[in-house]
Amino acid sequence: MTSLNPRQTCLWLHRYTGLAMAAFLIITGITGTLLAFHDELDDVFNHKLAQVEKQNASHLPIAELHDKVINAYPQYAFSSMPTSIAAERSAVFSVDRARGKAAQNQPKAPFQQVYVHPYTGDIIGTRDRDEWAWHNTMWKVFWLHRDLLLGDIGKLLLGIVALVWTINCFIGFYLTFPRAIKKKAQNQTSPKKRASFLKRWLPAWKIRTKSNMFKLNYDLHHAFGLWLWGILFVIAWSSVGFNLREVYQPVMHAVVGLEGRSERQENSRKPLEKAEQASGAETATRVEAVDVVNKSNSIAYLSEQANIAAQSKGMIVREFLGIRWIEDEGQWQLRFKTDKDIGKKGGASSITVNAKTGSVEQVNFGYQNSSFGSKTNNWLLTLHMGHISHGIGHLLYQIFLALVGLAVTVLSITGVYLWWKGRQQRLKAVQKLK
Repeated sequence: MTSLNPRQTCLWLHRYTGLAMAAFLIITGITGTLLAFHDELDDVFNHKLAQVEKQNASHLPIAELHDKVINAYPQYAFSSMPTSIAAERSAVFSVDRARGKAAQNQPKAPFQQVYVHPYTGDIIGTRDRDEWAWHNTMWKVFWLHRDLLLGDIGKLLLGIVALVWTINCFIGFYLTFPRAIKKKAQNQTSPKKRASFLKRWLPAWKIRTKSNMFKLNYDLHHAFGLWLWGILFVIAWSSVGFNLREVYQPVMHAVVGLEGRSERQENSRKPLEKAEQASGAETATRVEAVDVVNKSNSIAYLSEQANIAAQSKGMIVREFLGIRWIEDEGQWQLRFKTDKDIGKKGGASSITVNAKTGSVEQVNFGYQNSSFGSKTNNWLLTLHMGHISHGIGHLLYQIFLALVGLAVTVLSITGVYLWWKGRQQRLKAVQKLK
């Protein structure tokens, strides 16, 4: 009776699941490399809409530009505005995404974005990201990366691939360990002391430059997998979070205590009340002087209140992400990122004020109102999306993320090559037996 060999079993699983995933990982690896510079490359393909000639004069007020868009497209809702406009850039306004009952009464816009000349107020054009056009190249790359341009079917397929990839990360890590010596062979060897585990494992981390093609591919496959294991696991598991939520959510809940959506909404109410009390005393004198927060002064007013609220907690506002009008509540809400927030999406902060009185209704600090599970989740998704740091730090992470995408491609190609060479050797051995 033959005993089960764990290493051989893991090798078989790693080899054939790797083959099954290879094409998918090559596609997502290459597209991921491009997406690390999504905004920069999108400006290149979409330059006719996104870029304008720089002028010495100041651009028109954002509120005025917003009015131009509303007047041009009165049948659609534009509740959000950018908080600033960079030099030589158009002002971009997004159409509200109608959901639920509102979607039945509101006509669907044939575009998602309107580009406005910041100096003249003229409408440069609109953009439908679903259209097959040159200026949408990076969005097609994104959807190829996200769901293979197959919608929900592609998303499910890549979610399954990501789950298998996550498991394979651990199997591949185990296979880099040095082989254990069998007891019989160990007894036959000389009494010379055997090298330590770490010393025997060290070659797996190295790439031999003076070697044949097979050894080079073998070393690349092992070394890249080891050196980049942490970020590869982050990318793989966060991909499950994006595409296979029904698996990701219960696992994260069990491991790090990630709450479901209803739990997060319930838990977020208490910290918001505390934040209001903390900022209320410092803003009281300022609110008395304000009668109405309108479109023209909303950005300046909420930016000031966000800075005051952040300073009261010992933080600095790093970036203002956008402002929107909440019609049902009669409130303005500003999203911003502090030096303690994780990212620009789930980990960002926000402040909400009453438009009639100017009083601060809610302050939601992203870092403060997140549980350990939510912070872990935000870190995983933010690392995957590349929304890390600012300035040179952000650029360096973009470059690193692009290189990781290339590494995923290299790992897949070298894995297929090693399988192919191994198959040739096995076929030769069978031929000799015949």
